[in-house]
Amino acid sequence: MLRRWGLAAVLPFILGFDPPNGREALEAALYNLYGPDVLAAVELEMEDGQIGRGRIEFAYGRKQSDGETKTLVYTFADRRHVQGALLFQRPGERDRIFVTNGKYGQVRPLSAGDYDWPFFGSDFNYDDFRVHEASEYRIEVLGPDTIQGEPCRVLRLRPLIGPYRMMLVWLSTRRPVILRTDYFDAQGLWKRRTLRVDRVVRNFEWWVAMEEEMVDLRMGRRTVRRIRNILLDLEVPDEIFTITQLTRGRVPLF
Repeated sequence: MLRRWGLAAVLPFILGFDPPNGREALEAALYNLYGPDVLAAVELEMEDGQIGRGRIEFAYGRKQSDGETKTLVYTFADRRHVQGALLFQRPGERDRIFVTNGKYGQVRPLSAGDYDWPFFGSDFNYDDFRVHEASEYRIEVLGPDTIQGEPCRVLRLRPLIGPYRMMLVWLSTRRPVILRTDYFDAQGLWKRRTLRVDRVVRNFEWWVAMEEEMVDLRMGRRTVRRIRNILLDLEVPDEIFTITQLTRGRVPLF
């Protein structure tokens, strides 16, 4: 199942990881992250040093078909007031985004330029959930480093779209996984995303981060994302990823 990434992205899995070229290494990591169709139950734990903390559970689904990627994110803490978003991505076209505020039938489109739209009040935003490709970045290899004892190659990425001006990524040289990302906007360093290395597990051919942390370094907010259950590469019904399903205001049963 090569999808649109092509054979170059799969070669590291066949030949062993740590390709010498920074773009190839990034392509392999993004293929690992976005290649499979996914259904997952996820927990967000949000901690604000000044306000307090909160917790929310949500479901996450992604399906790729006919050259289009569909992503559904919704809460299921209160089945009467579902909140969620449905994202459509197609190469060469603007993303289409639809959100619901939890009331029956109230679904509205969101501007595809609103990449900083936050998910459920957390420090993760829309751009952190959409599928990315290496072609969206200008890439520079900075050198070696270590994250939580795992050797990495550090890349500097300059996104062509989205809310970030620059990103520094620590890409493992043992497996196709980005272990840390520093996000910069026009004002400088903004957020930091770090995976728990000991909770990156292998599911068949895929490496999955079961726990990661996003920190807003300016506001002092911290969001931990934990995956409770995950299923990869399933035959997911197409009707789950429709505006009609979002309009019904109830959680589809995965």
